[in-house]
Amino acid sequence: MDFQCLAEAPRITSIIQDRIKATLVEFHNHKDKITDKGLWRGAESGSALDHWFIPKLELMQSIAPSISELGMPVQWSADTMEHAHIKVIKEPASMTNHQNYDTQICCYLDCVKRCWLFEMATCLSALGDTNNTHDQDLAIEDDGAEDDESNMADNEDAMEILKDIWSSRQSVLDFFGIAERLRAALPGSIPHPVRMFSLGATALHISHWPSINCISIDKAAELFDIPDLRGALADYLSHEGPHAQNFHSFGRQWHSPPDAHLPFSDLQVWYKVHLQQKSYHDSSSLEPVFKINAHPPDRTWKYGCHDMAILQVDACHEWPASGLTGHTVVDVCLIMCPMSPRGLWLVWDDCLLVYVWQFDIVSQQQADVDLATGLHILKWATHASGEHLGDIFPLDQIKSYAHLVPHFGEAADNRFTSTNSFHSAQSFWLNSYFDKEFYYALSL
Repeated sequence: MDFQCLAEAPRITSIIQDRIKATLVEFHNHKDKITDKGLWRGAESGSALDHWFIPKLELMQSIAPSISELGMPVQWSADTMEHAHIKVIKEPASMTNHQNYDTQICCYLDCVKRCWLFEMATCLSALGDTNNTHDQDLAIEDDGAEDDESNMADNEDAMEILKDIWSSRQSVLDFFGIAERLRAALPGSIPHPVRMFSLGATALHISHWPSINCISIDKAAELFDIPDLRGALADYLSHEGPHAQNFHSFGRQWHSPPDAHLPFSDLQVWYKVHLQQKSYHDSSSLEPVFKINAHPPDRTWKYGCHDMAILQVDACHEWPASGLTGHTVVDVCLIMCPMSPRGLWLVWDDCLLVYVWQFDIVSQQQADVDLATGLHILKWATHASGEHLGDIFPLDQIKSYAHLVPHFGEAADNRFTSTNSFHSAQSFWLNSYFDKEFYYALSL
């Protein structure tokens, strides 16, 4: 996995090139342990193999040396041809009766082409009818005068139709561009408060309409099973002072009692937030959108449906350049916004907050990661009483989605299910391989 992620990086330095070589050497140094235990088996025979005669494995030996001469391996990707093979061979073949493939595939592709051409013709015809009506109106008003600007607009409309029909239908939403336009919009021209914003290499978006429009603090604490919610809010306000949206970090002592008085009594609550990041190697390139859930317990999810995230806790270190330095892994439990009492306006209005539980990284022998897997091992951070270490932060300190895998040891309890296993586990793997951009942030 390390070899693949590093070799497919869009930018490869001499340091990364050396790491590519080192990962391949490490595999060859330990591959005999796989054959010794009979774990390497033939795909067809199923019998144990005692050799590694694999052409692709031999080809991997030349990848690192060729980078200096030919550049990044990713530029020689076969993805385009493989995609074409799927579209013009595999998918049409699946529509046949598995006889006379060539004839039926050609017939299928011919039908698809005719459908595209028909759609293009009807769209252009509809555009022409609209333009003819528009030209007749101009002739009546202008006695048949030519209108070059109108013809240019017609051509642009036609090009847009062709582009819509023949170009790729998939596009990546640009949260950063939308957030910038909202930031520059004139007061009163857009709904307030703004629910899409960006900071650094991360953009966040929540629905304009909350999942729960109004709920008391105590009921929210009961619904989400967060007994210390009121005290955590009081500590947050005490730390903020007369301002809002200051930078926060873990490690502060609890001072407020569970029944602390607050200047507001109700909250707005959201069950999810969408997150988008810029590419690690190219800030002009945008990554797909992730969704981070924070659902309360219900019939299906006894302990709630929470997603993990990377939270910035040191303003001097930015994600993704700093990796986990200045950041921590958290469980997102509650996304909320305080509501001012009726008739009043408090500085906390429109301040989006998040209540999270923290994870600690378990130190390994002479390394930050587990030597066998190359992954960080995490455990729940707790108080001396054994309760989860939870705290409240501004929502914009969330920087990335994180994927954790429960670490069960040699055997997992057969009572575990997809809805309770995460809550019951005590330690976890931080899966850096689930996304290449996440891997680059943690590894480079």
